[in-house]
Formats: sequence, structure tokens, C-alpha cells
Amino acid sequence: MAAKKLRGAKPGRRRRTLYFPVDPEAIGRAVDEGALMSRTAATMATMNHIIVGALRNGVDYDADEVARFVKHELRLLSLEQAEMAEHIKRLMWEFPPMLRKSSTVADFQLLTQRRVTYSALASELARLHDDADYIAEAVDSSQKWAWSELSRAIEVRLDEVIDPSESAEYESMREERMRALREIDIPRLARN
Repeated sequence: MAAKKLRGAKPGRRRRTLYFPVDPEAIGRAVDEGALMSRTAATMATMNHIIVGALRNGVDYDADEVARFVKHELRLLSLEQAEMAEHIKRLMWEFPPMLRKSSTVADFQLLTQRRVTYSALASELARLHDDADYIAEAVDSSQKWAWSELSRAIEVRLDEVIDPSESAEYESMREERMRALREIDIPRLARN
């Protein structure tokens, strides 16, 4: 089998193949950190979705609907990472390294590392999208954050209206009142 002759290649000269190795440990760390940041972003978006749904739209809490929202957020985050990997790939094609300039070779090495990292993170987020335990945990976490935010907002509003320092009994009964407050059906109250 004859080797392909490259246009512009001088006879007898071998074409140098460029190889840009990546650091698997660095990619693994970056993917772990990216997955953690993505989880936080998805949890915050879901928390806001729950709060807005309850207060503005009067929607009752539905764990299945919230799970669909979490999956949607993960899909968007995964697509964002895949788009970044494609962007880096286009940059690499548009600006190939010049072998005589070590700085462009180093830049190309960095771009390769980033492209692989973005791609690996997109794959991890796509995997988490189908992980039922991960989704259930994210839903539970989002619900807890939403209720915590709501209770804090109500507490601030009550503090503006009532000065709790006036009553000695207030502090002793506070924990019980906060527990009762968490059990209030806020969407039902909003409808009345």
C-alpha cells in the first residue's frame, strides 16, 4: 500500500504528525469541579423555579415536574459544554500551531486540554441527566433550599412588622413557630 503524497510535500521528507497529550488527572479534577458547579447552578435554578411557581403562579409543589425541570437544566448545561468544546475545535482548525513558534504550540496544547475537558464534562452531565438517584437528590436539595429561602423571607418581613425583643415568650416559642411555618401550604394561602 503506497503512502499518500501530500500536496507541497518535498519528496523523501516525512510529514511530522503533531500529538498533543492531555493530562487525565487535570481533566478528571476539572470534570469533578465542573459537575459540582453545574449541580449548584441547576439546584439554584430549580430553587428559583419552585419559589416563582409557588408565589407568582400559584403552582402546587410537584416532585415529578421539578425532576423534569432538573433534567432540563442538566441537558442545557451539557449542551453548553458541548458547544464550548466545538468552539475550541473550530479555533484549533482556524489557528493551527506553527512549529517554529513554541508559543503557538503551547497555546495549541492548552486548547487541546480545554477541548477535551469541555467534552468530558458534557458527557458527565449527560450521564447525570439519566441518573435517577442524582435527579432525586437534586430535587430534594432544591426543595429544601426553596423552603429555607421562603422561611427566611417571611422571617425578615415579620421582623419588620413585629419587634420580637418586646416579648420574653417569643424566644422560647420561636423554634416551634418556625416548624409550624414550614408546614404552611403557601400556594393555597396565595390563592385565598
